[in-house]
Amino acid sequence: MGLTKRIAERQSASLFSSLRDLPRSRVPSEVLAGVTLLAIAVPEQLATAQLADVPAFVAILAFIAATIVFAMLGSNPILSVGADSTIAPLFAVALVRLALPNSSHYLTLVAATAVASGVIILLVGLFRLGWLADFLSAPIVIGFMIGVGLTIIVHQLPNALGLSDISGNFFHRIAQIFPQVGSANGWCVAIAIGVLIIVTGGERISKRFPFALLAVVGATILTGAAGLSTHGVTTLQRLKLAVPTWRLTGFTWHELAVVASTSLTVAIVILSQSAATARSTADEMGVNDNLNRDFVALGVANIVTGLVGTIPVNASPARTGVVRVAGGRTQLVALVAAAGALFTALLTGVLQDLPLAALAGVLFYVAGRLIKLRSLRQIWHVDRYEFALALLTTVAVISIGVQVGLLVAVIFAILDQTRRSARPHAVILGREPHTTSWEPIGRDGSRPYDSVAVLLFPAPLYFANAALFRSEVHSTLHMYTDARHVVIDAAAMTDIDFTGLQTLGSVVDDLQRENIDIAFARASDRVIRALQLSPNPALHLIRNFETVDQAVRGIDD
Repeated sequence: MGLTKRIAERQSASLFSSLRDLPRSRVPSEVLAGVTLLAIAVPEQLATAQLADVPAFVAILAFIAATIVFAMLGSNPILSVGADSTIAPLFAVALVRLALPNSSHYLTLVAATAVASGVIILLVGLFRLGWLADFLSAPIVIGFMIGVGLTIIVHQLPNALGLSDISGNFFHRIAQIFPQVGSANGWCVAIAIGVLIIVTGGERISKRFPFALLAVVGATILTGAAGLSTHGVTTLQRLKLAVPTWRLTGFTWHELAVVASTSLTVAIVILSQSAATARSTADEMGVNDNLNRDFVALGVANIVTGLVGTIPVNASPARTGVVRVAGGRTQLVALVAAAGALFTALLTGVLQDLPLAALAGVLFYVAGRLIKLRSLRQIWHVDRYEFALALLTTVAVISIGVQVGLLVAVIFAILDQTRRSARPHAVILGREPHTTSWEPIGRDGSRPYDSVAVLLFPAPLYFANAALFRSEVHSTLHMYTDARHVVIDAAAMTDIDFTGLQTLGSVVDDLQRENIDIAFARASDRVIRALQLSPNPALHLIRNFETVDQAVRGIDD
């Protein structure tokens, strides 16, 4: 029996579930995959610390804690959890309004956000509400990610250009950067572009080789050897070793309100991104992923990172993809990477020469992965309204903030779905010649059948579209004046509410006055039960047939 199949059969509640089936022959491969993950994670965590406005090693500590917790409790054997560039700008933009970046109080607010986000995610997992992660439509997620990607780029441009004293919101930063482009530091620009080229080009050569680490190490050596810090190149300076620290003290009511709203936004993004990452990797590996259990693990991981004084964590699609390509199949990969990250403390003296421009180059690469213009083009060709929804989300995120922007996009998505279900396009069906198949009139030669009008209503019948249903029935009969029978193809009518039943009763009364019969075809048990429970006795007499063809042939019987 293959390893992935055994893992799929053992996704129970046991700790480190995938390690119980790990044969010794695979240990070297798992260790190598763990080293590969470490090589990718270290520069990414350092870069994310810049986005989050926290000391560099705080992100490393968050990666270590979250990786161990998820490996212990999670279902997905290769999901990589840690500080993430998608959520870092979300809490940083909101919390820097309350405290100075890198300050003790700011770190307190960030830690509280991690705990609060973790509690939300934990509750979603415990109450098996994983389906909530599907609430955000793909266009909203794409537009949101583009907005986050653009935010990352604008926030990192000062580091890439060697500029200082740049702050404010998205457009305020652009207004400050544009006049100073001519005075950009050439060394910083060269380092940022060089790192970006190496990382981007390296990915095309091999996704398993740590080109990001190679580029960052090379930039660090160059900066130290050439003394570029004396030429205006800002460096990371000596890392202060982060140790677990209790920070959850001293909040005002206003700060708690901001933390709560920020945590809700962060939790929504974590749920959405983690669900997509977990499901895609599980499908690719052929394992059964327990999404609710993964949410429990992610919730606990965020609570732990907050309790030890670090930042919120998320599942990373990029790092998880690296683990999969590197051949990782179990949680040993994560444990090796976490153990390796502990030794990063020994490199604090070396990393003091790491130029911020190099980390900006890494983050430009990350932002480029978030800005999916190809997906926007695909949405444009499929649905212009959803394309506008994606753009609206992007504009809202960069202009009025992530929380409000995401809320606005979700509201518009709900309105769009309500519009679609409230105004479904009913279809008149005809029978294909010499078959029992019923298709829209005109398709494959489909034609009306004698004195029977067949109507497909492609939505549940409820209060918002009940009047439209009645109108569609009358419009159909107005077109086919010889029709003496009506068949409703109810295959897509999955439910009927009380208003729908009342309206259907009115339709039956209308048809009876014209001596026209009505029958259903392919109605679900739920619809049939609703008809039988209706207070209108006329609905109890509506017959249901297994197929449209049987309904047409049997309606006269």
